Amino acid sequence: MNFTLHLTADCDLACRYCYEKHGPERMDEAAALAACDLLFSFGHKTNGFSLFGGEPLLCRKVIEKTLRYAAEKNWEIGGKLAYRMTTNGVLLDEDFLDFADEHNIMIALSHDGPLQDEQRVFKNGAGTSEALEPKIDMLLSHQPEAVVMATFLPKNAGRVAETVEWLYNRGFSRINTCIDYRPEADWNDENMAELDRQYALLEELCEKHFDSPRPLRYLNFESKIASYLNGRPCIECRLGVKQPSIAPDGKIYPCNQFLNDPRYLMGDVWSGIDAAAQRRIFFEAQKPEASCEGCAIEQRCRHHCACLNFSMTGDMHKVPPVQCAHERSLIRHADGLAKRLYESGSPRFMRVYGNNG
Repeated sequence: MNFTLHLTADCDLACRYCYEKHGPERMDEAAALAACDLLFSFGHKTNGFSLFGGEPLLCRKVIEKTLRYAAEKNWEIGGKLAYRMTTNGVLLDEDFLDFADEHNIMIALSHDGPLQDEQRVFKNGAGTSEALEPKIDMLLSHQPEAVVMATFLPKNAGRVAETVEWLYNRGFSRINTCIDYRPEADWNDENMAELDRQYALLEELCEKHFDSPRPLRYLNFESKIASYLNGRPCIECRLGVKQPSIAPDGKIYPCNQFLNDPRYLMGDVWSGIDAAAQRRIFFEAQKPEASCEGCAIEQRCRHHCACLNFSMTGDMHKVPPVQCAHERSLIRHADGLAKRLYESGSPRFMRVYGNNG
């Protein structure tokens, strides 16, 4: 069982593309510990939390108290416990990274490479790249396989390959990117075409470094390749069941983008999950997206991500055109990379994917 703990709506940055409505709300220890009790009450042997914000490290004391409490409960049942945390990195230090090592916290860093000072700024508008340089070295010394995530505004669509290469050269091996999915981002045919050209460049870059001692693992391509070879959907949206989200006040919602929407309230950490509300939300999300029926890439596309659809269109079953165009481009170039690697006899490709046919 997994929960996402939205520890705070507050943040120490003012990123140009942030979709969060920042505010002073922070989860207190009582709500966080109650979330632990609820998590373990389901009786599963494998459990975990995603630590999310705003910026979760603004709630560092709550994180440390909660994870120590969870470790004690996990020891009692002899289970497995893991955590993921997404951070902007500004507040990372050696003490917290030692704590992360001890408690198995996988840290993902949000960083836009050469676009950092343009897109990810402090509240006074100053760039953040200088402050992040020592944090990158510190993180990679503790977690060499840490994921880094970069986001692109439409005007920077032509800098995707450059950014991935910058992040790889900076020491990251596992790289993820996403486009600015806010409704106001205003993607058009021209910058979507440029994005498609960038993915073609990434095919070449990934092939170049695929069998290196430190492979470039572009996770956007990897997930699409694996979904095809494994015959499984790229993501499985089990809304309200797979990973409920807990707001700073302890109320429970089905996923990130439904937070604080009373129509999707599923209980709270003290009284537990409202099973009837959970079933209603789950089955509502399972209805097929009519516009996608019969599409050749239906099982490999994120069209069934109710959270993303809802955030962009207000309807969990209405797929935004930009998402459709983006997924088609991404899948086409992921397949192009797989074809290149298969035909060249890439040793790592055959080792990782060879048993899938």
